[in-house]
Amino acid sequence: MNVSQEMVSQWQDAFKGTMMELIGFTIVSASKQLVIGEIPFRPELSQLTGLFHAGALLTLADTTATTLANLHTQASPETFEPDRFPLTAQLNVNFIRNSETSKLVAESVPVHVGRRTVVVRTDVRDASGRLLATVTSTLVPTSEGSNVPPVRQGEKKAA
Repeated sequence: MNVSQEMVSQWQDAFKGTMMELIGFTIVSASKQLVIGEIPFRPELSQLTGLFHAGALLTLADTTATTLANLHTQASPETFEPDRFPLTAQLNVNFIRNSETSKLVAESVPVHVGRRTVVVRTDVRDASGRLLATVTSTLVPTSEGSNVPPVRQGEKKAA
């Protein structure tokens, strides 16, 4: 099941004021089987030689993996229950090369979806498709859940 563009737009709106907005993270497409995200090249995301900073590659990979894991931990794409938001518990990265390309593209796929953990593999590529990094993430929900009802996107949680 693919997440609708309308829902993805609502998620993008929710990113305002967060690290995702700061790096220019955009969800290209999302489903429980594959999430594709990207960030544009900007000088602020580079290191001293003009190539992407390794932290930018890793932030893109972690954010894309978290988006995929969130689809597995929430009741539905339309709801957001903070207690079910997945947090990265372990992350392993292999940097292969770097680039000064116009953008980075990350593709996240599930490796394991269990009751308490979600393991995700994310490949980060440059605009020409060259593999820059492979990242494996293990994510866990913030808690095992709660009695708080889920919040629909666009609604404010009751105080």
